[in-house]
Amino acid sequence: MKRPSYILIAFGTVLCVVAALIVLSGKLDRLSNDGTANSTVALQSIALYWLLGVALVLLVAKRERYWKQYLLGIFSAVICIACLELALRSLSPALALREFHFLRSSQHHHELMPDTRYHLGRFEGEDIVVQTNEDGLRSTHSREEFLTFDRRIVCLGDSFTFGAWVQDAAAYPQILESLLQETAGDQSVAVLNAGILSYSPLLEEQMLEHVVKHYRPHVVTLMLDCTDVGDDYHYSLDYDPQQPGGPFSGPYVTKPKPHFGALWRFAKPLHPTILAPFKLLGRLGGDYQPLDPFDYYKFKLQVAGQVETERFFISRHPLDVPRQYFDATWDTINRIAERCRQLDAEFILYVAPRYHHWNANESPENWETFAYGLEEPYQFEIFKYFDSKIESASFKIVNMLPAVQATQEYPLVFRTDPHWNPQGNRFVAHLLQRSLELSQAKASPRN
Repeated sequence: MKRPSYILIAFGTVLCVVAALIVLSGKLDRLSNDGTANSTVALQSIALYWLLGVALVLLVAKRERYWKQYLLGIFSAVICIACLELALRSLSPALALREFHFLRSSQHHHELMPDTRYHLGRFEGEDIVVQTNEDGLRSTHSREEFLTFDRRIVCLGDSFTFGAWVQDAAAYPQILESLLQETAGDQSVAVLNAGILSYSPLLEEQMLEHVVKHYRPHVVTLMLDCTDVGDDYHYSLDYDPQQPGGPFSGPYVTKPKPHFGALWRFAKPLHPTILAPFKLLGRLGGDYQPLDPFDYYKFKLQVAGQVETERFFISRHPLDVPRQYFDATWDTINRIAERCRQLDAEFILYVAPRYHHWNANESPENWETFAYGLEEPYQFEIFKYFDSKIESASFKIVNMLPAVQATQEYPLVFRTDPHWNPQGNRFVAHLLQRSLELSQAKASPRN
């Protein structure tokens, strides 16, 4: 080996030692989401890339002598990778899909990639697949196609509208479309699923203004979840409507995580070590903004002299105590309703209960019970608040609690998760169908 090769190896070794000392000193902590960088992953990454660097120098230095072996090795590696990829796709087709994750957005806070098939995950023995359209919505309708329908309905909401842990066709907006088409006797009506996981009215307002309005809906529904009041407060901490580029900090849209197929996903435990340098470079950028999809579990708010750490705080206090937070969400809903009026669309608000409001036994293994009790002292205050608005509101408000309390259908949610199961989504779709049939559009359909 010639002298330049030794110099390169020595130089790389010095750089890696310096990088390791920086990691051990804790200077990288400020670049982490929670203020504490994972030093183990960082050191593993440094060791990995030092080994790769040394190997590359040695390969280049010996290229003239072993070039035939190099070609054979590369060919063999490609064949092995291809065989492994095909085997994994055959054994688990869902592995070939992009793993579900959000992109940080300065306009919508978080969103999904357009025209993408995601693997939401494996739930209760089934792989859940999500297909998005050109706007990152869980729908097969494009803007152009949607505009060809005589009656156009858009469903805003969070994970309950999106259809968490059910297939695309089993989400209530998709079922609602089928029911309405059967009732109409033709294909003249379409329903767009504009629900996004972890959304609340503050984010749904942005969705309406920047995406949904282009679908020119005749009816817009908003499914309000019990977490939405807390979510609105949480998102409002980072919300500035006067901020150029969008009300939320960070880039317009972050780059998606890399995806190279089934073998890449199978090697997920190695991703942190492999991707660490690239993540570091990204965080050094001036517009970097971390996105933790579960940051709402870091909720913190002082209410009536006590620190609340869950979005369900509204269920633990009499209505007058958290009223200001209810009022803030109500103001946002009114802005959405007014914007719908300007778009010549009818607006309907549905106030949805959680399973413990009608039967605490429906989800006996609910993973989220750490966040709320099943018999909170004021868990029905949300319905009292919105019931009090029915007479004065300029739009229709539907309290869904009486309907679910009266039904004999069981269960409506998953055994291990509070979201509606396929039967629950169908029940909700029937409820909306009856409501929409009773509600006449304020304006005649337009093309």
